[in-house]
Amino acid sequence: MGGIVDKALAVIEMTRPPNSLMVALAVVISLGIASGWRFEGLTIAELTLVLVASYSASAVAMIVNDIIDLESDRINSPHRPLPSGRLSLREARAAATILAIAGLAASTLVDMITTAFYIGVVAFATAYNARLKKLGIIGNIVVAALVATPFVYGWAVYGRGLNVSLVFAAMVFTAVLGREVVKGIPDVEGDRAAGVKTVAVLFGERAAAVVASLLYITSIVLSAVPLALRQVNLYTYVPLVTILVIAMLVEIALLWRNPTREFVLSHKRRVLGYMLLGLVAIALSTSELSFINLFST
Repeated sequence: MGGIVDKALAVIEMTRPPNSLMVALAVVISLGIASGWRFEGLTIAELTLVLVASYSASAVAMIVNDIIDLESDRINSPHRPLPSGRLSLREARAAATILAIAGLAASTLVDMITTAFYIGVVAFATAYNARLKKLGIIGNIVVAALVATPFVYGWAVYGRGLNVSLVFAAMVFTAVLGREVVKGIPDVEGDRAAGVKTVAVLFGERAAAVVASLLYITSIVLSAVPLALRQVNLYTYVPLVTILVIAMLVEIALLWRNPTREFVLSHKRRVLGYMLLGLVAIALSTSELSFINLFST
C-alpha cells in the first residue's frame, strides 16, 4: 500500500498543486467577474467540472514538462519525482494521459466553449514543452499567455466585462512573464546543456533580472487601471494591492542586488504567493462592487 501511496504523492507533486490550483481559482474568478458574480447558466456541478478541467489542463502541462525536461532536471532539480526515481517515465506518461482524458471529459460536460479552451490550452502547453521552450523568451511568452487565458475564457462564456478582463489578463501576463524570465537564472547550467535559449543563457543572469523587473513594474502600473475604470471596490482593492505593490518592489530591489540561483529559488515561490494575493484582491474587490451595485439599483 505504501508504494501506491508514494506513487500517488509523486504524481500529485508533479502536477505542481500551488500552480494548478491557482489556475483553477483564476478560471472561477474570471467567470465571476464576467457574470457579475452571478454565474448565470452554470450549475454547481458544471462549475465543479470547470475546476476539474482547469486543474487537469495545468496538471497535464506540468507532467509533460517534467517528462521532456528529465535530462536537464537531473542537473537542475534532481529531487523531482522523475530524476529521483520515485516515478518512472511510463508511470508519468500514464498519469498525464489519465488526467488529459479526465479533463476533456469534464470540459465536454460543460459546453463547447469550455471544451475548445481546454483543447487549445493543452495543445499549446504541449507544443511549448515539446518545442517552444527551447526558444527562450518566446516560450516564456506562451506560458504567460496560457496563464492569462482564464480571463479571456470568462469573457468568452458570458460575452461581457471585456475591458476590465483584458486589464486583469495583461496584469497576469506581465507578472507571469517576469517570473518565467527570472526562473531561467537558477537553471542556466542545465538549460545551456539542453540548448534552451533563455534570457539568462543568452545574456546573463543580470540581464534576466533587469528584464523580469521591468515586467513586474509593468504589472504594477497596470494594477491602477481597474481603479480608473471604476471596476473594483476602492476600499478593498487599494489596501490589498498596496501591500502587493510594496512586496513586489522589495522583491525587485533584492533581485537587482542578488540575482543568484539561491535567491531566485526562494523569490519565485514568494512571487507565486503574491500572485495568489493579487487574485484574492481581484475577486474580493469585483465581487463586493457587484454586491453594492445590485442593491443600489
